Amino acid sequence: MASYTVNVAKHATLTPDTVDNITFTAPASFILLTNRTTSGASIYFTYGDPTKGVTDPAVAGNDSYHLGIGQTLSIPGDGSAPLVKVISSQAQAYSVQVL
Repeated sequence: MASYTVNVAKHATLTPDTVDNITFTAPASFILLTNRTTSGASIYFTYGDPTKGVTDPAVAGNDSYHLGIGQTLSIPGDGSAPLVKVISSQAQAYSVQVL
C-alpha cells in the first residue's frame, strides 16, 4: 500500500492489486479522478472524510466506485480535505485532484 499526502493533486501509477491512499490537505468542492491510460484495466476507488473512516476499495468489489479506461470523473466534495483510495488489477496511470 502506497500512501501520499498532497495539497491539491497526485499523479502516479498503481502497483497491481495494491491500494494507493491519497490524503489531501486542501478542502475539496470537487474531486477529479482520471484513469490516464488508453488500454488495460479499470480503476476502482473510495473517498471521503478521513476523520470518519474510508474503506479500502476492491477490484470489481461491492461499494467501490468504477473509473473506466481513459475516463475522468468529477465528484462533488463536501468542503473537507478528502482521502481518496484507488486500486486496479493492472499498473494504471491515474491523476487525482481537488478543486
